[in-house]
Amino acid sequence: MKISTPAFVLKTSIYKESSLIVRLFTLEKGKATYIIKAAMRQKSPNKAIYQQLNEIKIDYSHYAKRQIHPVYSSKLLNSWTNICSDLKKTVLCTAMLEIVDKTFDENIPDKITYKVLNLVMKFFEKNDKNLNNAFYFFLIHFLRNSGYDIINAKDHPIVKRFQQKNPELLSDLSKIFESNFILNKNNFTTNYDKKVMSQFIAELVRYHFPDVKSFSVAKDVFSQI
Repeated sequence: MKISTPAFVLKTSIYKESSLIVRLFTLEKGKATYIIKAAMRQKSPNKAIYQQLNEIKIDYSHYAKRQIHPVYSSKLLNSWTNICSDLKKTVLCTAMLEIVDKTFDENIPDKITYKVLNLVMKFFEKNDKNLNNAFYFFLIHFLRNSGYDIINAKDHPIVKRFQQKNPELLSDLSKIFESNFILNKNNFTTNYDKKVMSQFIAELVRYHFPDVKSFSVAKDVFSQI
């Protein structure tokens, strides 16, 4: 079956010197693994296309019984120039992709998560403010779409502990979740204690996504944004 879909590049590795094995998060099929033959040859544009974080469009042949699918056409959609030139943005966006990579099983579509990720990446590309809130926005949506509604998780052990520092914690999370600042680009102001919120998010990520190594770097940049 031939499929055309946008995708985010999660991981790339060289295969037999001239080809690439890539793991992508696609709109149509979720996370899956692909082979791009001759991608490492001198005149091939695919070396640049298949860089981590890039959003691309692929045409490929999907085989239900295969673990690796052959790609026959690739096109770059977004290389995120502004994100990649800013260390803070790069670290936070890498953490989002790693959460997707480490959490999802292969070949299970999740169009809602894809669209939220796409919106947040575009926000990071075009804005220099509210980056913490954009990351929190993604995380809250991701958890909720995965079946865990942190906004209403009053008995969550981390929530209970941090509510002692900020009684309005769940209300603050709800405001971020329900806000439309990602789309309308209006200034979004919050009154929460940034230090407490960043500590809460760091604990939350470690609790739900213990294998996400990039977040150990991401949590250190929260206070700088």
